[in-house]
Amino acid sequence: MQHISSLLIHGLKDPATIAHRSLKTPIFETASFDFASAEDVEKSFNGTADTYAYSRVTNPTVDELQNRLKIFSGAGQVLCVASGMAAISNVFTTLCASGDNIISSHYLFGNTSSFFSKTLHAFGVEMRFTDMEDLQAVENSIDSNTRAIFIELPTNPQLIFFDVEGIARIAKSKNVTLVVDNTVLTPYLFQCRNYDIDIEIFSNTKFVSGGATSIGGSILVYESDKWAHNPKLEADYGKFGSDAFYKRLHKEIYRNIGACLSPNNAYLQLLGLETIAVRIDRILENTIETAKYLQVHPKVKGVSYAALPDDPGHLLATRLTGGRPGCLIGVELKDKKESFLFMNSLKMIRRGTNFCDNKSMIIHPASTIYWDFSKEEKERMRISEGLLRLSVGLEHIDDIIADLEQALKYI
Repeated sequence: MQHISSLLIHGLKDPATIAHRSLKTPIFETASFDFASAEDVEKSFNGTADTYAYSRVTNPTVDELQNRLKIFSGAGQVLCVASGMAAISNVFTTLCASGDNIISSHYLFGNTSSFFSKTLHAFGVEMRFTDMEDLQAVENSIDSNTRAIFIELPTNPQLIFFDVEGIARIAKSKNVTLVVDNTVLTPYLFQCRNYDIDIEIFSNTKFVSGGATSIGGSILVYESDKWAHNPKLEADYGKFGSDAFYKRLHKEIYRNIGACLSPNNAYLQLLGLETIAVRIDRILENTIETAKYLQVHPKVKGVSYAALPDDPGHLLATRLTGGRPGCLIGVELKDKKESFLFMNSLKMIRRGTNFCDNKSMIIHPASTIYWDFSKEEKERMRISEGLLRLSVGLEHIDDIIADLEQALKYI
């Protein structure tokens, strides 16, 4: 088997090694595991035996999800956690200590921005919000205490594509870890392994779960020697080499924070992976047709979707994704009043906060995700009162456009 769609369905395990030759990965919904002897328990805890002891640390169902995600991404190690935000918090708690700094864009998802500027800030980690579209500004922001550059690809909900290749060159020259949130694209549309990215993060809740069946997140770690240049990890690098980050993450931070993925959610996400290729392909067909429709509608002020030839990010997104920049469309209407009237007139498209779902969904970011941000902060983050984030789903394209058409008549 060579094609990713086949590999994600079957995995790499010999069927004879699966309990009762089950065609689905069993759900090991248990907290603890039995050992044959006290000596075996000791070996499990000190790491000299590869066995299961406690599901907060390792679980067979979760392990199989991690194995399939390795196939999907080409990552050296994968750790699945309870949510996308748990993935972000585990990564940066592993990388950073008081006095360190992280470089990122102003254009971040609301909870991610809050985590950096409030939660991590309280522990003495500085967030340096930088113009990531200016490579010189990125380089100038780096100093001896910079531990990571973090970007969303594309940004959510502004849908801006950054020059990942240029940023990666800077990160490599400065020995700074590059972390990319790949939730919108997944490895199916953008492969981090090809761009000198050290750590990939995504929310399993979106495309991976197969229709928002469950909450989860993934941390995907690629081979890197940058851990030798991080004071928090240099001792681990001396012991474990390129595995240093993953060892510290899994053996300390992940265990101590406790944001483990439940076996049942891992099972649901394994089911989602089986159909991810066909779902993304179909959804992207719908998305480009929807964007083209909205772009020429007289009541729509603007549309952001990088597959459109006149979109500012078109050339860059084409280079990075082959012209398939995900399922999110930014729709600009006159103001909040008009946005609410339009949303309330939709009949099939759901009003909700998820995206990359089987169902088409829409949300007004300024009044929801960014409700507690000041007017000035929203302006700096390009969150206008007329911006809507539309996530296109699997419904028939005629039904999606018909629902948009009838709702636009009310504004």
